[in-house]
Amino acid sequence: MDLMGMVNQAIQMTDTEADNGIMGTVLGVLNDTPVDNSKIGSIASALQQVLQNQGDASSLMTILQTVVATGVVDQLLASEQVSAIATQVGVEPEMVSNITPIIAQFLTKGSNSQGDGLLNKVLSGEVDLGQMANLISMAGQFM
Repeated sequence: MDLMGMVNQAIQMTDTEADNGIMGTVLGVLNDTPVDNSKIGSIASALQQVLQNQGDASSLMTILQTVVATGVVDQLLASEQVSAIATQVGVEPEMVSNITPIIAQFLTKGSNSQGDGLLNKVLSGEVDLGQMANLISMAGQFM
């Protein structure tokens, strides 16, 4: 199964919040966000490393849901982590802060309250968040 197949399988699970429009929603938000699409995948990859270091999916779900609801990344990323990711990718810290809630929304919509689904696939490395984000941003160029 290819990467998008795994992502689609995860977000179509019956116990997740996702619906058929989640990809379109993410693409729409990315298109309306003042960010450089070529950097989104690199931010997502760096964010995946942070998530993998933070522990299990169930403990991350509440934090990710808060990030989605508020748009504030403080509970997920310390300001030093935001700065480190920005420096690593070569963007302003604001871009990291703008992109992270979008990625968090995608992960929470594709996972149930225990984090089963997309978040588990990302934490295990089965789905590469950077590659996924690059595919989504590339698709956005054709919409």
